Amino acid sequence: MGSGKSSTGQELAALLGWVFVDLDSEIETRKGVPVRELFRQHGEAVFREIEHETLRDCLARSERPTIFALGGGTFVQPANVALLNARHAVTVFLETPVEEMLQRCGVEDEYDPENTRPLAANTKGFRELYEQRLPSYRQANTTIQTAGKSAVVIAREIADRFGFEALRND
Repeated sequence: MGSGKSSTGQELAALLGWVFVDLDSEIETRKGVPVRELFRQHGEAVFREIEHETLRDCLARSERPTIFALGGGTFVQPANVALLNARHAVTVFLETPVEEMLQRCGVEDEYDPENTRPLAANTKGFRELYEQRLPSYRQANTTIQTAGKSAVVIAREIADRFGFEALRND
């Protein structure tokens, strides 16, 4: 949460001329409600089922190279990792300082039920969740350190690391 997945993904897709899909936005479009409301109405277990179905459908209908911005908990679910591995997806962990993510997510020390990120209701919970998920994130194909870098710079670094060719506008 707050690592810059969506903004970096958009920049990378533009750089490469690929399709961009933000999984949380796709879920919200399909269900007609914000992710926060899905959590509130149905709980995390049901949300994770919806998330898995949406990822499976999006991967199945991807006819062109696609950049996916996955939600913070997507890569933690073994069934989702299996889907990505079956498609030989290249995965990238954007390692961002926790303080920066807290600021981006608007997380406060006190519980905030209105925070748009349902699992980031307070600083302590956010830190604990991040530490819990970190071993899964480290299973990505590569890790990019994002501190002090813009989404454009991070996108270029990812493209270079994997040898992806950027679109030439000349």
